[in-house]
Amino acid sequence: MTVLILSPFFFPEPISTGKYNTVLAQGLVARGQEVVAFASHPLYPKWQPAVSSATLPGMTIVRGGAWLRYPGSAVVRRLVLEGWYTMFACMQYLRLHTKPSYVVPIFPPSLFFLVLSMMAGRSATVIGIVHDLQGVYAKRSSYTLGRLLQAGIHWVESRCFARCHRLVFLSQSMAERAIQEYGLDRARCVVCYPFAALPPEQSETRVALANVLPEQLTQVVYSGALGDKQNPDGLFAFMNTLGQRNPSLRCHVFSAGPHFERLKASAGALQGCAVTFHDLVPTEQVEELYARSTIQIIPQADGTADGSLPSKLPNLLAAGVPIFAICEPKSELGYLVEKTHAGVVAESWEALELDAQFDALLATLATETRDQRKARQGAFVQTSFSVDAVMDAILHCGHKKRYSGRKNEV
Repeated sequence: MTVLILSPFFFPEPISTGKYNTVLAQGLVARGQEVVAFASHPLYPKWQPAVSSATLPGMTIVRGGAWLRYPGSAVVRRLVLEGWYTMFACMQYLRLHTKPSYVVPIFPPSLFFLVLSMMAGRSATVIGIVHDLQGVYAKRSSYTLGRLLQAGIHWVESRCFARCHRLVFLSQSMAERAIQEYGLDRARCVVCYPFAALPPEQSETRVALANVLPEQLTQVVYSGALGDKQNPDGLFAFMNTLGQRNPSLRCHVFSAGPHFERLKASAGALQGCAVTFHDLVPTEQVEELYARSTIQIIPQADGTADGSLPSKLPNLLAAGVPIFAICEPKSELGYLVEKTHAGVVAESWEALELDAQFDALLATLATETRDQRKARQGAFVQTSFSVDAVMDAILHCGHKKRYSGRKNEV
């Protein structure tokens, strides 16, 4: 059977949705499925397409969008992404000689599926995977265009979700928010936490980052995508203050993209800046990055807790890295960090709260070794953050009729 994965974000993108989609596709191939992916040339997180002919065994990757130049405005950039990918995905679907048995749209973007679903007919089983609820983020926009788009985003998401036989959400709070806002049938919705996707452990000593993150110092690290939902300015301000008030710490940001470049330039012009900026590390150095991180920060901007769950969380748990989470009260991120005793949660971006909670985390570091933490958290990671759960949700979905998505309607 053929599984069609629909998302601009795919291999060889090293982080976020692209990494998730790649691991999912590899897992489906391992289960004997033929996988086709309609993707962009790699663009995230820099939002600069890089022409690639990279392939993976057992799957076909059809790429487009190399010619695009994305604008600086996040809102306009999202509109460009939605528009070109809609045209690209629909054109490529028409060219398929054999229609897929399973269609797996990854949301966002969403507009493409509103159109493509009309072309797909009733032959395929559709399982949507929701990474972000864009309606949640649209409500936070301070731009007039963003606010005007809120109703349109809600309308598109509502109809796209309604055209899936099953919906996979990456957190319980996302699922509950979507069920309430879009009137979805709860029986059609499942929750599968983002899965751990660390590269295989290496037996040899890793020294590529030895000069950047020497072991004898306390290394405080943020690594990964740096967008609006991470509150980049608040994160930089906190890390800079942290490093200045505690000279024994070293603060680092490993990222890429518009916010990263902007903050990197600001840091260079700031006298006595205590934050060092680095490019994203290659996949083969991720294990070493985590091993050399004394603490990793996971930030969430206020008002985004129901919109997504950070995909790096399971990787940090699997690696046994102490976590400092900054999120809203009663958020799922905070719940999971506290449930696993993986670190400390600050429930406010207020400076006194951040300082007090971070100092509390520092005080606990000596009570458990990295190996002890990995062993303690390992079972929870295996049972709660597994790609198998997502593949089961796709391949065991038996619904053949498209449904309206509304309660008690089929």
